[in-house]
Amino acid sequence: MIPNLLQITTIPIKIEIKVTNAKFEHSEDYTQPKVNIKTTNGGYVMQAEPLKLNIDTYQARKSLGYGNMTDGDMLAQKAQDGFTIAFQGTAKVAAEGDQLARGASPSEIALNNARAGATVQTIMEFLPKEGADITFDAGTLNIEYQMGEQDIDWDIHPDSPLEFIPGSVEFIVRDRPRVEIEYVGDPLYVPPSANPNYEPPILDIKG
Repeated sequence: MIPNLLQITTIPIKIEIKVTNAKFEHSEDYTQPKVNIKTTNGGYVMQAEPLKLNIDTYQARKSLGYGNMTDGDMLAQKAQDGFTIAFQGTAKVAAEGDQLARGASPSEIALNNARAGATVQTIMEFLPKEGADITFDAGTLNIEYQMGEQDIDWDIHPDSPLEFIPGSVEFIVRDRPRVEIEYVGDPLYVPPSANPNYEPPILDIKG
């Protein structure tokens, strides 16, 4: 078997790719833009008017004979009627006392009073004849909603230009492709006797 005296090594190419992205840059005197935001809150405005009850007692008072009298007028009228009844009662007592003084007996006075009231006719009537007039005024409820507002004001300086820096792609060859051949055998000497380890051949001479 013949030994392998050559070692062959293949080295591929080695490439490095460097990419720089494009970008915008501001100038040195660039001023950062500002924004002013003003917010106005919304809200509800509510207005309510309650239910109103109207009671008109004119017809009821009219059926009692009081007509357009107010409550104060009615009280004054009742007080006057009370005085009138009191005066009539006082006059009756005085008249009966006068009859007793003239010699009339209590039984005769009672009989005369009964005869005087025999012609009285009693009539039953329900008063007041008319009831009170009751009406309603419906209540109201108004709701008004105001939406909130938001004002945005940008403060931008137009004198701050942008500079465009284009991108780039750079290819760098770090190692070129090649083939390396290395002899791994023993050195070759010409003539062979130049080899330090050379031993001449032994000749076999037979006579």
